[in-house]
Parts: sequence; structure tokens; C-alpha cells
Amino acid sequence: MTDILSDRRVVITGGAGGVGRETAARMIKHGAKVVSADIPGAKGHAKGTITFAGDLSRQEDIDKLFVFADRQLGGVDILVACAGLPADALMDISDAGWRQVIESNLSSYVGCTKRAIERIRASGRVDGQVILVGSISVHIKAIGESVYNASKGGVALFAETLRKEMIAEKIRVTLIEPGAIATHLQPYDDAKLAEFAQGLEMLPAAEVAEAILFAATRPPGVDVVTLRIEPLNQKIA
Repeated sequence: MTDILSDRRVVITGGAGGVGRETAARMIKHGAKVVSADIPGAKGHAKGTITFAGDLSRQEDIDKLFVFADRQLGGVDILVACAGLPADALMDISDAGWRQVIESNLSSYVGCTKRAIERIRASGRVDGQVILVGSISVHIKAIGESVYNASKGGVALFAETLRKEMIAEKIRVTLIEPGAIATHLQPYDDAKLAEFAQGLEMLPAAEVAEAILFAATRPPGVDVVTLRIEPLNQKIA
């Protein structure tokens, strides 16, 4: 099991965040080579990653990321997209703000996925994979999450439709839908986040990373289509 990802070249977006960092650490432990991408100045990348700084809401930075991955890894076999921004309700957020959320939470996923698939195709491998982190918020539809849900709902439909488009090429597309996660995307300090996790109201980032690792370590032909994971006491409104 230790070296199950030993020949995999992985790009993780949002790599300095809780889920990205925990995912990178696990993939490296299992032998993968990982480029961890996040915004300039972000701290918290997992030890052993090759780091890239850029704003993936911008197409030019997406292109730079994958050229960087080509140089550092020689290609890409797996994309894990888990970059993201929180958002206020539509009437409480600026026009520039909601556009930034859509670009970061949805457009970056589409742009990175396209560049990753181009490289998976070029490699000729039959085990290439795209793993996109969405959210169960699109099922809950809580008040105040209209803009956030617009972005994550787009990710869900993109993933589910793209999977069908990629079946003939044996490229797997997985949607991970976590519930509330105890990371700093939430508006709380470390102590409060720990309290929520201990109270089973939020998931530790490590548990979401385990779900991602599960999907990434299935053999070719085994497709984890959608994996929903939530804390026992998930907020439902």
C-alpha cells in the first residue's frame, strides 16, 4: 500500500489549505510526486511538495501552473482541485467579490481540468484521474449561501457530465462532496474550529483527505463517481 501512487504525478490546487495540505501529505506518503499550488504568500504546504504560487482565477496563471508541472514532474496523471473561497449572500457581497468567488471556485476548476486532461491524454496512460472537491451545500441550500452554491453547484454538474465525456478515454472524474470542514474557510479561530470538530459538527480536514485518497487509489476501471462525506451533526439549514 505504501507505494501505490509511486508512479503518479499530481497537481493539487488549494494546496496550502487544510484539505489540500492533508491530501498532499498522504499522496506523498504513498509515493506520489506532488505540485501544490496556492495563492502567493500562502503558507502551510505539506512537506515534500513542490510549491507553485499563482492566482488560479486567472487563465494565465493556470497555464503557468501546468507548464511548471511539466518541468517539475514531466507531466500530470492526477488533478485534485480543492481551491476555494467562502462567500456572503448575493446582496451582501460586492460585484467584484461574487465574480472572484465564481472565478476561484468554478472557473479555476474548469481551466485546470482542461489542462490536466490534455496532459493525461498525451501520456497515454489508462489511469488518469480528475478529482474535484465540491460541497454538500448544494443539497442543503442554506440561506446566505446563494453565491457559494452557484459556484459549487457548477462544479457538481461539471464533474458529473464530464465523467460521461471521458469514459471512452478511460479518464476517471470524481466529485467529492464534503460537509462543513474545520478549516479557516470558516469564520472561526483555531479553538472554535477544534470545538466544532470535537462536537462532530465539522469534519477534520484529514478525513476529507482520506476520502480523496480513497478515490485516487482505486484501480483502473473502478470509478468513484460521487463521494459524500459529512460530520455526524451536519448543519442542514
